[in-house]
Amino acid sequence: MYNGKRVWEFKTARFRVVLEIEPDYGYRYDGDDEDGSTQAALDCGGYVAFDSAVIVYLDGHEIGRDDLGGSVYAAGDDGFWTDHRSADPMNRNCSVMRAARGGNVSICHYFPEMVRIAIAEARKAISNPPRMRAA
Repeated sequence: MYNGKRVWEFKTARFRVVLEIEPDYGYRYDGDDEDGSTQAALDCGGYVAFDSAVIVYLDGHEIGRDDLGGSVYAAGDDGFWTDHRSADPMNRNCSVMRAARGGNVSICHYFPEMVRIAIAEARKAISNPPRMRAA
């Protein structure tokens, strides 16, 4: 499905934030799968398992990163990095969804959180650059 490729990217003059996906071949599903249908779908290619990394680069050098392993989605489904922008407000963390489901409800979308964590790490790296001692 992804074959170890960059599937999302945001660029500025000096910064790049990218999402890279790496297939996890032979993945053994460890979630709720009482009837074995999820593992069967993984084995036949209906579902795919993958590891992902959001990486922040400054002038081509990695300065922030967040990784997540073992995601399972239907083959061809790009929801991992697009569902947080769904046209249906009931699938997003927004005021319409919270009005319908309650103010403390939150839909878990991993990708936006990975972007936040990688950027926070990059900001920390920029605010605390490594120091070189004089020879």
